[in-house]
Amino acid sequence: MKKIIFSIITFAVLLSACTEPFDTELKSSYIRLVIQGSINNELKPHQVSLTKSADYFSNTPATRVTGAEVSISDGENTFDLHEVSAGLYETDTIAGETGKTYTLTIISEGKTYTSSCYLNYCPPMDSINFGYYDLSAYDIIDSSAYILLNALEPPTPNNFYMWNVYRNGILETDTINEVYFSDDMFINGHYMYNVEIGWVRKVEVADIITLEMLSITNEYYNYIYQILSVTDWNMGPFGGPPANPNGNIIEVNDNDNNNDDPLGFFLAYSTYRITDTIPEKDQWFELKWY
Repeated sequence: MKKIIFSIITFAVLLSACTEPFDTELKSSYIRLVIQGSINNELKPHQVSLTKSADYFSNTPATRVTGAEVSISDGENTFDLHEVSAGLYETDTIAGETGKTYTLTIISEGKTYTSSCYLNYCPPMDSINFGYYDLSAYDIIDSSAYILLNALEPPTPNNFYMWNVYRNGILETDTINEVYFSDDMFINGHYMYNVEIGWVRKVEVADIITLEMLSITNEYYNYIYQILSVTDWNMGPFGGPPANPNGNIIEVNDNDNNNDDPLGFFLAYSTYRITDTIPEKDQWFELKWY
């Protein structure tokens, strides 16, 4: 018995010795321009945001980049953006056209940056239904509604999609780790019947749900994947070292110093929305665990 107690105490001491406070000071890195912008097929002003990167442990708001020259071209027309607030630039009311490539050009602090993105076609959605998982066997009452999509996926391969969910006009998927995104590898050219594509927590009957489908590019699909791989999907000490995601923005006449390349992404996309109202629970589809 004494040997067992001694072994337990020794093991506890060893465990406690494995954890020590560790303070580290990270050196300042290159300050980079951070660009986030998009244009889609909706008739509205389209925005581009310009900020600067900061150190890892910085707890101050990102520095806004003002006074830049910003424009978007479709190869025939050039649309100048106006600075509507510090670091936020906006077009006039225009609509992007599917099948065109849009090029963003930024001139800031003596440097020129550019990015091009093709605006893909977004197929329509036929309808949405609502589903639930029966967790009563586990004494759990789940008030979430799972959104089920009905739509025909086009036969052309290599399509990429992202879905946003709104409840009563308010965006529910307001962070990147909440959106659904997918390629068409397993659904190419097939009809999607009641495919689970999102969910809303704590819904009530008569809530108005809007599903927004975005037809995005392969590059943006990979960009989202990279962001999640170093954040939500990161395996901590068992994962690889974090790295900045590769965007699609380059510095013109680069100085061969990749450490100061811009960060961010310029996206051209088309979108389609469909809206329905949460019905009584007996009209929902019961979903099965597999």
